[in-house]
Amino acid sequence: MTQLTTGKIGALAAEGIRDLLTRSLGGEPIARYTEERLLDWETLREGGWDEIGVPEEAGGAGATLRDLAEVAMTWGEFCVPLPLVVTLAAKRWSGPAREHPGPVTVSVPVPGAGPMVPYGNEAGIRVLSGRDGFLDAARGAEDPFPLTLRPVALEVTTNFDPVAAREFAVLWAAEGVGAAKRCLRDAVEYAKERRQFGVPIGSFQAIKHRCAHMLELAERAETAVLWAASDDFREGAEPVSTRRLALHALATARAVAESAIQVHGGMGFTWEMGVHVYLRHVVALRELVQGLLPE
Repeated sequence: MTQLTTGKIGALAAEGIRDLLTRSLGGEPIARYTEERLLDWETLREGGWDEIGVPEEAGGAGATLRDLAEVAMTWGEFCVPLPLVVTLAAKRWSGPAREHPGPVTVSVPVPGAGPMVPYGNEAGIRVLSGRDGFLDAARGAEDPFPLTLRPVALEVTTNFDPVAAREFAVLWAAEGVGAAKRCLRDAVEYAKERRQFGVPIGSFQAIKHRCAHMLELAERAETAVLWAASDDFREGAEPVSTRRLALHALATARAVAESAIQVHGGMGFTWEMGVHVYLRHVVALRELVQGLLPE
């Protein structure tokens, strides 16, 4: 029977990450910390957060993919522009990545854009060529659209094996689901506080129905990710592929973010409100997964 609940490591790690991000960001809006660094990589490194997915036999905490999905969802709720999720996946997969003291990323062939490297200009970051080495190719321009992923163009791609491709895709999908859950929560809070005609807008049937539909979409997206991340899911052994599950989760997460903008009304389209940052993040993650797991 497929186990969809996280283990003890995943629950504790997600709780720890949430506490760290809550303290570090201090409730600041996402529009601020996409431009001003409120948390640095060294804080994550010193806490050992980048190594929790390393197998026990390699000296790590031995978290399962399901555990890491829980962490990725929590990280996605904040969308901090730091390469934690991609580094978790890289250090779980690659020996040289584990030996590198800084963050690690990969180069993925994005449809219509070519090879892109998430966080490619982060200080001290290395790009994996495959499981056993790094790329030293020159990096191109940074794509300004996904403010929290900061992908950089590269001429070559990372050589993924099927297991690694699946795990990167699942964790990126989980990160997108976390962003959707945050959009849902913020939209509901806004609907409770924003008043029109003397009453909260959340009392209007149109807003109630939109928020209820957002909840249904968010739960569908999360279920798809948890199924894809479950330990006994094996490609070819189940009727639905990782690609379909991950892309469904991210497409559904995008719909949640788009609805959150509508709930916020005119404010939802402003830079300061920041809902657009989550939407950009989810769109970019979906493009990465499409490139990672082509049809």
